[in-house]
Amino acid sequence: MSFELLKSEIIDAGLCQGCGLCVGSCKHIEMEILRPILKDFCILERNGEDCGKCYQTCPQVIQKKFKEKQPLGIYSLRTKNPEILSKASSGGFVTTLTKELLENETIKEVIMVQGNDEKPIAGRVTDPDDVVQKAGVFYGRSGVLERLVELTGETFEPVGIVGVPCEMRGAAELAEDMNREILKIGLFCNSQMRTEETDKGLVCSPCCNGCPSGVNAQGYISLIRQGQYQDAVDLIRENNPLPSICGRICTNECEHACTLIGDDHPVAIRELKKFVTEWEIQQEHKPKKAVKNIGKKVAIIGAGPAGLTAGHYLRKLGYAPTIFEKTDQTGGMLRFGVPQFRLPNYVLDYDVKSITDAGVELVLNKPLGPDMTIEDLKKEGYEAIFIATGQYKPRTLRLEGEELPNVHVAINFLMDRKYRFWENEEEFKGKTIGIIGGGPVAVDVGQTALRLGAEKVHLVDIMNEQDLELVLKDIPENEYEFMNYHFATSTSKITQNEDGKLVLNCYNIEWGTPDDTGRRPLNKVEGSEYEIPIDVIVMAVGQAVDFDLIDVATNHELEKERNKIDINPVTFETSIPGVFAGGDIVSNSKAVAIAGIAHGKEAAISIDRYLKGKDLEAGRYVQNKMFFTGPRKPPKDYSLKPESLTEATEEISWSFDEIDEKFNEDMAIQEARRCLSCNHFCSHCQDFPAIYSDITAGEVGSEKGYTTVVAWTGKGKELVDNAIAKGLFDEGKVNEDELKTAINLKSKRELMDFEKTPRNQVLDFVTLQGPSTISDIVKNTGLEPKKARYEALRLVQLMEFEMKAEPDMEEPLFTIICD
Repeated sequence: MSFELLKSEIIDAGLCQGCGLCVGSCKHIEMEILRPILKDFCILERNGEDCGKCYQTCPQVIQKKFKEKQPLGIYSLRTKNPEILSKASSGGFVTTLTKELLENETIKEVIMVQGNDEKPIAGRVTDPDDVVQKAGVFYGRSGVLERLVELTGETFEPVGIVGVPCEMRGAAELAEDMNREILKIGLFCNSQMRTEETDKGLVCSPCCNGCPSGVNAQGYISLIRQGQYQDAVDLIRENNPLPSICGRICTNECEHACTLIGDDHPVAIRELKKFVTEWEIQQEHKPKKAVKNIGKKVAIIGAGPAGLTAGHYLRKLGYAPTIFEKTDQTGGMLRFGVPQFRLPNYVLDYDVKSITDAGVELVLNKPLGPDMTIEDLKKEGYEAIFIATGQYKPRTLRLEGEELPNVHVAINFLMDRKYRFWENEEEFKGKTIGIIGGGPVAVDVGQTALRLGAEKVHLVDIMNEQDLELVLKDIPENEYEFMNYHFATSTSKITQNEDGKLVLNCYNIEWGTPDDTGRRPLNKVEGSEYEIPIDVIVMAVGQAVDFDLIDVATNHELEKERNKIDINPVTFETSIPGVFAGGDIVSNSKAVAIAGIAHGKEAAISIDRYLKGKDLEAGRYVQNKMFFTGPRKPPKDYSLKPESLTEATEEISWSFDEIDEKFNEDMAIQEARRCLSCNHFCSHCQDFPAIYSDITAGEVGSEKGYTTVVAWTGKGKELVDNAIAKGLFDEGKVNEDELKTAINLKSKRELMDFEKTPRNQVLDFVTLQGPSTISDIVKNTGLEPKKARYEALRLVQLMEFEMKAEPDMEEPLFTIICD
């Protein structure tokens, strides 16, 4: 019963943090893919699993209501050791103090979580230099308490542990049970993942932190696991109003942060999103009624991901947003640039309809320009404006020969074949297509050409194969056979043979050493020139913003950076007060749908504050995950589809039907069960500052580069004071109000109520009621008589109860044994 409770209430509910205390406490439990499992059964216990030790020692089960505790000292410290400081996440306090304690033998060994190939691993450390070499804070399922149990069973020397609040709680219980002195150095909850949410006492899972729009993937996967599909979609929409679209074409950065990487493949989060949103579409779900309009009008320019998202959130806030779109279709580049076999129109239409049905007005064929300027909109009563017109101006390399017949630019090529000539299935029959560029748009061009009869596709790109890994992995293997990539290759010119056939004149390149700006020069490899005979050439080297009409509409008042709108990266406000911008049109844009969605959401928050006369920046910060900060690194592993779906995807039909198959319900639930629900347990904990520690450290309450340190015990204060006196740290100023705010926010959460094991119920009843018979226990606990008798007798064997049986007594009396 005990492990069953642990599994149902903690492990399956996503409340297990992988500390390993249950594993350390019972030889019949072990970790498998970061979760405790029962590997065999105990011959001393009924059903082999009834002792209750694993359940009763779990830090989640034994958590106590937070009680305010007065610190003995609060400090802001920064190490004077430059090597430690260069590796530290903040001020290097924990590494410096731990090194010092090992050097002076205050402790002989310490359990700490260190990074091993970006994966948290609990290790036993005795060498002070080893502490420095592996400096830095790592969170995750590391089995730190399992290691502590192992260590305390082998030595009576003084030992220590570094961990998060829940681990400190488990360590404190362990120290009490074993009557051992264990130095406990705690870390503020999630301090190394500090965001606006964590400062508010909220906690995100790694997948949520990886999403530019902050979608709670762990939450909706948990709902899918429980069969609550509509609740799952509703949860996605809290941070992403285009969930069906993202189930098809999202860059799934959430998966790249999955905790399972290194032990198993990451959870197929995008596929689960596709499953649950497709379920909603099939149910013909109707959106909730729109909130009452508060009257203020907001103009949104552009019906792409950013504009649609801004309209969605502004309507939820009660405003009257109107989206003005220059074309006769919604969706922006999702509509015009993404082929049907990747994003079917019915999916795009469904998400757009859910937004317009909620009350967002849509005006088509209405471009921003001389006929509709910013001033015109203000005169019509629009009190704020959001510009999200995207990038539609094709870029070229200005090569010789670009003007030749059958040389196209990607955006026009895709739009024409999606809406004008797609029925001409033999347009490129037997022909060879050459594409300058090898990114996602180039692949869309290549796959479209193959569906229209092309025999071979050559893609020429200056990037190497590793740089394009994220693009290549999404190409079905059987289609990739028809695509010939020319990596690390540039094109010098386009020429035409006498027979009219086009020629790509190419040469190999090498990337040089980065200059002072970080840019790497391209160096031609001498003697590497070669030609590729081609029938049709498409240039897929990106798009730019066409500012001709925008400049007229804004009276040339918009400030720009690298031919994009310069914005405040926190508020998305432009140089014109009350005018905001987002999506592909702004500087450092990622140019992907999920980033545009994130921009639209943040812009809506800013517009709401602007119209209410509030500070636009207060409590907000730059979220780099929304912007381009450099090429994305491929993850160490990718999610997998079931083999049956993979095979279906690899079948070539050369049609414009959707390429990828979808999870069925059984597949989806099975995949959802693989999710570890990371950091879900943090949502049910009140202890931000790790009050069961001797010392706690973290960022909150200190300036950047310093660590806030709180001493909770006399022993902890003495160690900190001695380290300061020895000159190991610079001292800074503590912002105690900021620290108290973080503590108070988390301490107000409701704790979860857990069941008790039968043994615990019997023990608690007798402890509270005094001497009791089996009949008393059965009547008050509801246990079966056989179960109550068994547990009571086991407690006698364990020296918890004393049993008294006299000849004149109808039943034995069980009494608690007092120490």
